[in-house]
Amino acid sequence: MKKNHVLRHSCFSALKKPLMIMKLTSFLLLLTFINASAEGFSQGTTMSFQFEKESLKEVFDKIKEQSSYSFVFNEQAIEDIEVSYLVVTNGTIETTMQKCLEGTPLDYYIENNVVVIRKKAEKPKEIQEPEKLRRIQGKVTNVGGETIPGVTVAIKGTTQGTITNIDGNYSLADVSGDVVLVFSFVGMETQEVEVGAQSIVDIVLEESAIGLDEVVAIGYGTVKKSDLTGSVGVLKLGQLDQQTNSNLGTALQGKIAGVSIESSGGAPGAGMNLQIRGAGSLNNNNPLILVDDIPVSNMNNLNPYDIESIQVLKDASAAAIYGSRAANGVVLITTKKGKKGAMKIDVNVDYGIQKVADELNLCTTDEWIKVITEATSAGGTSIPEIAENPEEPGIGVDWQDEVFRVASVQNYSVGASGGSDNLTYNVSMGYLDQDGIVENTDYSRFNLRVKSDFKKGRVKIGETILLTQESVHDMPGVGGQGGNVIGATVMMIPGFSIYNKDAIGGYGGASGSVLDVFNPVAALNLKRSKSDYYKVLINLYAEVDIIDGLKYRLSTGFTATEHKNSSTEKAYQVGTFFSNTANYAYKSSAMTKYWQIENTLSYAKTFGGKHSVNAVVGYTAFKNKYDQFSGSKKGMADGIWVMDAGSDDPTSGGTASENTMTSYLGRLIYSFDNRYIFTGTFRRDGSSRFSSSNRWGNFPSVSAAWNVANESFFSNLTTPVTQLKVRTSYGKLGNQEIGDYQYTGSITSGVSYATGNPNTLWVGNIQTEYVPTNLKWEKTTTSNIGLDVGLWRGKLNYTLDLYKKTTTDLLLRVPLSLSAGADTDPYSNAGKITNHGYEMMINYNGHHKDFTYSITGTLSHVKNKVKELSTGSQVITGGSATHGGSAVTYTKVGHPIYSFFLIKTDGLFRSEQEITAHSKAGELIQPNAQVGDIRFEDANNDGQIDGNDRQYCGSPFPKYEYGLRLEGSWKFLDASIYFQGTTGNKIFNGIRTYTESAIYTSNYSTDLLNSYSFNKDSDIPRLDMADANGNGVDNSDRFLEDGSYLRIKSIQIGYTFPRKWMDRLSVEKCRLYIGADNLVTWTDYKGYNPDVGNSSLTSRGIDFRQYPLNRSYHIGFQMKF
Repeated sequence: MKKNHVLRHSCFSALKKPLMIMKLTSFLLLLTFINASAEGFSQGTTMSFQFEKESLKEVFDKIKEQSSYSFVFNEQAIEDIEVSYLVVTNGTIETTMQKCLEGTPLDYYIENNVVVIRKKAEKPKEIQEPEKLRRIQGKVTNVGGETIPGVTVAIKGTTQGTITNIDGNYSLADVSGDVVLVFSFVGMETQEVEVGAQSIVDIVLEESAIGLDEVVAIGYGTVKKSDLTGSVGVLKLGQLDQQTNSNLGTALQGKIAGVSIESSGGAPGAGMNLQIRGAGSLNNNNPLILVDDIPVSNMNNLNPYDIESIQVLKDASAAAIYGSRAANGVVLITTKKGKKGAMKIDVNVDYGIQKVADELNLCTTDEWIKVITEATSAGGTSIPEIAENPEEPGIGVDWQDEVFRVASVQNYSVGASGGSDNLTYNVSMGYLDQDGIVENTDYSRFNLRVKSDFKKGRVKIGETILLTQESVHDMPGVGGQGGNVIGATVMMIPGFSIYNKDAIGGYGGASGSVLDVFNPVAALNLKRSKSDYYKVLINLYAEVDIIDGLKYRLSTGFTATEHKNSSTEKAYQVGTFFSNTANYAYKSSAMTKYWQIENTLSYAKTFGGKHSVNAVVGYTAFKNKYDQFSGSKKGMADGIWVMDAGSDDPTSGGTASENTMTSYLGRLIYSFDNRYIFTGTFRRDGSSRFSSSNRWGNFPSVSAAWNVANESFFSNLTTPVTQLKVRTSYGKLGNQEIGDYQYTGSITSGVSYATGNPNTLWVGNIQTEYVPTNLKWEKTTTSNIGLDVGLWRGKLNYTLDLYKKTTTDLLLRVPLSLSAGADTDPYSNAGKITNHGYEMMINYNGHHKDFTYSITGTLSHVKNKVKELSTGSQVITGGSATHGGSAVTYTKVGHPIYSFFLIKTDGLFRSEQEITAHSKAGELIQPNAQVGDIRFEDANNDGQIDGNDRQYCGSPFPKYEYGLRLEGSWKFLDASIYFQGTTGNKIFNGIRTYTESAIYTSNYSTDLLNSYSFNKDSDIPRLDMADANGNGVDNSDRFLEDGSYLRIKSIQIGYTFPRKWMDRLSVEKCRLYIGADNLVTWTDYKGYNPDVGNSSLTSRGIDFRQYPLNRSYHIGFQMKF
């Protein structure tokens, strides 16, 4: 397999200047954001602070946070005591405690850094007869026999206690009478032990159950994880905090089973294609994404540091509450909330450098001349002049070196949170600046977020406000065979020069009898494309607790996105193929607005200790509006890219649309004794995208779960299994993603027609799209069976889900005869698709003394199949792999959607006898073949090779996707490594159709130097520019490759500075880290990146001209004040 390069010293040399910048940046951030009112404590011998009107417990908590001392006390004894005003400057713990307890009925003593609070009357007295005092001691271990330091050991009903030392030992002196010891430790079950007459008491603590009481968002409410009946994937803050990815989609890749995330290219700011449980539609397969209950088109522009948690609703039971918009699953993103307490500041700074992960092996000028000479000689064609007289002889121009660069990326985030009993807030600001690894490409993003909640009595109100500004410089499109800069970079002949001072624009280019490929360096400098996005998201809500358990909530939301695009093109003459006579400018502006209102009434109550009800009903409505216009002109002067400055060829255009939906929803969750849980959900949607006769769709679901581990018979078993739950669900969802006004047909104006007079044309209107008959909702039915298992009280967790998803009444465009006169085929309900598979997640958490670790693995498998197509031909043509080439993907019944259907190859002809043997009825199947040519399979056995011999050759969708995350920490060090990969998917390498076919006069892969023409043992066919046999055709499986890969997606090592160092600076936490993303990829794929998603479903798995993946190295720090 091919293994990409890992590290190069030159990459780190570029960090010297940024490191100095980071030092200054961190110092300024520190001065700016330290909370001046929060004075720190030293872990040394002295401390300084100021308190005013704070409870004694709050004082103890703050001393504990800022020092090495712990406290043991009776909460009832101190609950009414308040420190009205106290100032301590460089005081010891003794003087501090004396001032804290002055004037109170309390006293203290210190043992092993534990401050024990007691009533003054409880001070040790002189030993009096007949009562005898004694010492109790012992050791605390876990079930594995490991000692546990820091366990609190207290005498029940008193303030006397201590903690275990580093060896797990404890000792209590002056104990009188029969006592009960209470042992408690974070993450362990609290235990009480009657001592009796014992003087040595050893105890074994068991780990407490993990995650069962965790609250999970399920849409219009939350439930405990133990009460879930649907399939929900959860990603919490801690799993996102240590990510260097600036893109949230990239940070999620491989972390949630059943969620497929593929890149749409490596360009800065490029998005990710998100798919849940396979492709269930031939239209839109994107899930519904909500940020704080407001739908967004994608999540790639969010600041990952703003995210608190992500829930993925995968089956119908979990997603049905969202009805027609949830057929492809739902992603619920919750941003961080404020918490009660003094203001805390979070600062995150990350700096990285990026380089292309791997370059292609392309010919130098001399190597290219060798290949082209052989190919033209064999084909009997003339050799291009550039091969005889190269402008750049020898090595020539390495176009990849000229186009790719080492680029920087900087990511800054600052947040503030805090609050009181009534008001909490969380405010953050983020800035990302990313240069692309392709020259003159970049991306920047600014995020501002405000979130607050206010509660007074039974009323609670709050808001989320997100403001985002993005700016993107894209690769420009280019004419000719390259298609864009990446295609041109690969295909441009190395013998041509970059510059030509005599040419308009100053750049050289292809000329003569070669392929028309645009100089990529010229394209990056002569053509510029920029997009600016301005986005606002607002969500306001009000909640009223009507009576105990009954709550009304009103929520209103609004989003607006303005997209401004500008493209400019200077005048140029690039070679003999490409010219632009005058400066050209194009500008467009599009505005999308979304309004939403939601009314819900919820009720949650437990009756008789065993019967729990959680119900919600609601009414929602939204409206979406889109408006766009554009214009272009030529003739403006250099640098004045204003429309009024142009003089020639003005154009303009625009479009507008809107859609609305009204919905009613309801859900009932009933739980009996936390053993049997039942959920029923119903939603009714009315959409403006369908006619009045089919406007409304009903989407019900039911589910149930059995908590086997809560049964009485299970508790009597001797087993490490502490959680065992079986789930099942069934439901129906819908899909309306076909665009607006599709049920109405369309009329086009300004069409000329004749009336009999051959010299006269009249302008009129014609119907160009017919009204579809009985167009209705696309429907998805989902069934699911799940299993949740926890061992050793949550130390080991395992989840398994088996599912089947069937989509019927597919919304497809059905081809009409050309004689119908329609420009666009109308939509119809004409197909059926199934997806079935399984997904699993396993997690293990462990520790050994100071070392803690976690192992998490995910695995997903999905099988997609088209069951029905009512499109006449029973075939839907997919995407092409070359410029103007034939399609390589088709959708056919019995196969996955948009699978590869190609002519299969069967090695090379090694002799004339093999050519003769490849015949039908005495006739050669490949009459033009020569030794060294490819043998093709005659699939239909008709004695000839043509398009009818295409066969199913694989799917672009992986059979398996997996991820493995390893995390560990030891004292102040932490490390993590994350592996991610796929297997079973195919990629059609469109670039190889040019670089390895030798039928085009463009640059070639160095693999051709090992072709049959030079090595008779080679599997690469002979070079022949004429190619009568079709070795280089773009519809064979010669260029279809295995897309499986395993990648070290990210690796990070961090160091958290000790508190005793940071306390002097009033810093709660400071962590420094280094890391790398996309460090190593193991794959057999020959292209830039096997993670080929592509934004179009029809082009999925086709790699041609995609922006390469980058490998990045990072350094950064995280601070909390």
